[in-house]
Amino acid sequence: MLLPQSSASKSKIFLVDDDEDDRFLFLDAINEYKSLVDCEQFTDGEMLMSILSNAETLPDAIFLDLNLPKCNGIECLDYVRQRLGNHLTKVYIISTSSSPRMIETTKAKGATLYIRKPDNFGTLKNLIGIAVQQIFAAKPLPFYLNELVDE
Repeated sequence: MLLPQSSASKSKIFLVDDDEDDRFLFLDAINEYKSLVDCEQFTDGEMLMSILSNAETLPDAIFLDLNLPKCNGIECLDYVRQRLGNHLTKVYIISTSSSPRMIETTKAKGATLYIRKPDNFGTLKNLIGIAVQQIFAAKPLPFYLNELVDE
């Protein structure tokens, strides 16, 4: 039986992104939350699905890039929602795409939030910070998180 991460411990988040620079920037952006979260990194969708298929505890959130090798982000999102349902683990799409069609597709498939990777690190840090804080509070946010910041 899959169990959610214990509320007494740090929140567990997964980052799934094949781009080393993007992973580095993400980790830098969540650095101020390191006392609250532990982050595991995966470079492709197959790795994520393999870990989830054998997991005893679930991550609280998955930050999921769409353009991944072996198994793309949409396939991973489908797998996560089929395996875990819609409420146990939050799935935050983090992608370079701002296509309204892609945003709507991921929303319909059960993603929690959609973040378009901005060119500015300060904006990226702000968006990731908002998403991380949302792990701890059920405060409603717009699905397309970039609406909250000036870019």
